[in-house]
Amino acid sequence: MAPAFRLTATVTLTPLLTDASGSVSPLAPVRATTGGWAVPWTLLVVVLVLAAAGTAWLLLARRARTRRTRRENARVRKAVEEALRAQEARNH
Repeated sequence: MAPAFRLTATVTLTPLLTDASGSVSPLAPVRATTGGWAVPWTLLVVVLVLAAAGTAWLLLARRARTRRTRRENARVRKAVEEALRAQEARNH
């Protein structure tokens, strides 16, 4: 079982008393319960890697979109300038 943040364990110990004749008789059982924190490192690493990959993908997609927009704006600007020059040349 993988660690799941908080683990609890219970132990029951039944002491056996052996007398001089060799007979064994159990004493009252002793029970103890304790807990501890356990970090699921593998799961944590997987989540962090996925988060980093998602963030990188978003940043790269945004950067690519910005480049496409700039290229398109430059093409439009160039086309408008050429159209204005052509119109100006026809008028003169």
